[in-house]
Amino acid sequence: MKQIGGFFALEPLPEVENHFLESLCPPEGSLGYFMSGRCANYYALEDICLTDTKKVAYVPVYTCETVLAPFLKAGYQLKFYGVSRDMSPVFDETVLDDISVLNLCGYYGFCNYDRDFIRKCSERGIAIVEDATHSIFSDDGVDPYSDYVVGSLRKWIGVSAGGFAIKRKGRFTLPVKEPDRTHLTLRARLMEGSSQRMSYCDGHPQNETLQQLSDAFWEAEMMLRRIFDSYGSDDKSVDIIRRYDFNRLKERRRANYRYLLDHMPDHPQLTVVFPWLPEGTVPSHFTVYAADRDMVQKYLAGHGIKSTTYWPQGPMVDTEGFADADYIYSHVLSIPCDQRFDAEDMEYICRQIGAMPQLHDGLTAAL
Repeated sequence: MKQIGGFFALEPLPEVENHFLESLCPPEGSLGYFMSGRCANYYALEDICLTDTKKVAYVPVYTCETVLAPFLKAGYQLKFYGVSRDMSPVFDETVLDDISVLNLCGYYGFCNYDRDFIRKCSERGIAIVEDATHSIFSDDGVDPYSDYVVGSLRKWIGVSAGGFAIKRKGRFTLPVKEPDRTHLTLRARLMEGSSQRMSYCDGHPQNETLQQLSDAFWEAEMMLRRIFDSYGSDDKSVDIIRRYDFNRLKERRRANYRYLLDHMPDHPQLTVVFPWLPEGTVPSHFTVYAADRDMVQKYLAGHGIKSTTYWPQGPMVDTEGFADADYIYSHVLSIPCDQRFDAEDMEYICRQIGAMPQLHDGLTAAL
């Protein structure tokens, strides 16, 4: 049985550097590498706090708790804006006098936000922090008015410390902490294990190996949630980011997404969130709404396809008054379409979805 998805492993690297992140940083700006996206975000907020006395952040109601945690750690009050089911932010201009920071996200590589609102924020001196974790490789993934660009490449490649922060005007001056070596060791062990995860026994992956990988991931993740701070990166991770073949990554992800769009069978359980692929957009995942998400995930897992929920609703978020966000949290599901896989793998995904039962009662028989 095929195995599609799961943790990224280390890969051979080209000799030449790609200069990708450097190309996003203007000559008058500053680029830093960090242990994770939340460490990068927190460092950028620390920089903003040097002059921000209001400290009110306008953030999406559909987001990851690890995006919000740096704002709270930096002492910010959170004010939420809505997100529609097509993943477009719903901004409210009446808040412009009340906020000092705007947090942006181009979900899954698709940047559907109101550019005019971003301009108005910039004109009022509101600091714009774009979390480009999902959109970093899309041509429009960084808004021209963004003051800071932060994120992580861990959803894209095998790297222990994937965080980055770009200040587009001016230099970073605050000290960066040395990375936590225990966390990096756990992440390195995870990637090394991923390289061996296709060990077969009677044609099936060894369950012990897969469980060990999962345990290592959550040990590293929960540790980071406890200790995150302005931790920098390590030399090996920076070298991976600087030398990874991002052109191949972009081409393969676009090709895989296009294949899924063209060949995904209609199924009453699934609705594609982004049923188009604009020129220059590089998707992080193939994202759908699943009517019965638990059933769909269990079915896909039973056929070797690991899907992911980005994100579970965190304790900091209240969706009262945000019906679309509540729906997103309850139904969103992401299917891999990354550079590790090709058209044959995408065909396998389509074939398995075509055979998926329409109702929960049919799941046991299908497995």
